[in-house]
Amino acid sequence: MMRLAMITETFLPDINGVSKTLGQLCRGLISKGVEVDLVWPGVTDASFAGLSSWQAAGHQLPGYNTLKFGWKLPGRTKNYWRGHPPDIFYIATEGPLGLDALRYARRRKIPVITGFHTNFDQYLQHYRLGWLKKPLQAYLKAFHKASHLTLTPSYQQQQELIQQGFGEVDLLGRGVDTQLFHPDRRSLSFRKELGVAEEDLLVGYVGRLAGEKNLPLLLKSFAAIEKNHPRARLLLVGEGPWETEISKHCPSAIQVGCQQGEALANFYANLDLFLFPSLTETYGNVVAEALASGLPVVAFDRAAARELIRNGQSGWLVSLDEGESGFVNASLRMAEEEHLRLVTGRLAFQSMQQRGWEEVIERFYQLLMANLQGGRTHEYKTQPTARTPQLDRKM
Repeated sequence: MMRLAMITETFLPDINGVSKTLGQLCRGLISKGVEVDLVWPGVTDASFAGLSSWQAAGHQLPGYNTLKFGWKLPGRTKNYWRGHPPDIFYIATEGPLGLDALRYARRRKIPVITGFHTNFDQYLQHYRLGWLKKPLQAYLKAFHKASHLTLTPSYQQQQELIQQGFGEVDLLGRGVDTQLFHPDRRSLSFRKELGVAEEDLLVGYVGRLAGEKNLPLLLKSFAAIEKNHPRARLLLVGEGPWETEISKHCPSAIQVGCQQGEALANFYANLDLFLFPSLTETYGNVVAEALASGLPVVAFDRAAARELIRNGQSGWLVSLDEGESGFVNASLRMAEEEHLRLVTGRLAFQSMQQRGWEEVIERFYQLLMANLQGGRTHEYKTQPTARTPQLDRKM
């Protein structure tokens, strides 16, 4: 029986793409008989069955009030591992906790797979930390090269990491719950509760309300739509530092905070158009959820949108060359043509019906097994150098 140590800064009940993905992977692995030791700086939902969870000391992540980064592996966890050592590590985040776990595993020659889930280096400019970009990129490169394998969710991201010299990088996509996210959840009464009539145009966005999500373009696009459709409404699902800014620039916007489960699925299904202007995603789970809900989606031609949308059929992709004007124009066209929205939404729903989590979980399991079998004698791909001494420092 395999024992997996999963190290992360975020997990359920946190609401974000990484936590949801890790939750699905853990449930799938546990159902296969894998013993999972989860280490993170939060408290795991008590309803999560079959998981051994260890809370690491942590500190609030700047700009993310609901998230923490962990400092190091808890002493009690390492004591437990003396008698029950993990067979393999999956380190999902690259903070101090992940670095401590990486050192721990390397010293004990336990194989390590890392996950590249977030483009933190692209986030820095939105938090006035652009000067940290080069050292952060160097750290991330050293971190991932010190593992046996790095997994990332989109082909585009995989190719970028390989070109940047991140070492061995493989693809692990993401699934979507096609039973939960479904157009049949659309309800006239639900829309009326929101103050939206059936004939009104409800434009939506789901995700963190923060600058790195390119929300100024979302507001600009909706303002253009509203000029031609006075009864259009903007609905946002999520929380973040931009909540006040959105209220100031779009007082009529409906903000419903973070939602999950059936409540989230109901909001998706009752939208008429989904706009996703982000340029910093490694994937973007919300794109898959919107498509499965039968929504026409306007997004830039990258990450999940590039892989899931057939341009002009199941959604609308905007090239980076077209820029903001291209995104606004695409949003306007979708808003103005009801028949196009209906046809696109139907094709979007159909395109997602074979993209459940089962294949993703099985692929992750096979990747773990492949690295486990060769891991004990596997030479690390990056030996210590003068540029990466922090990875091999004595504990």
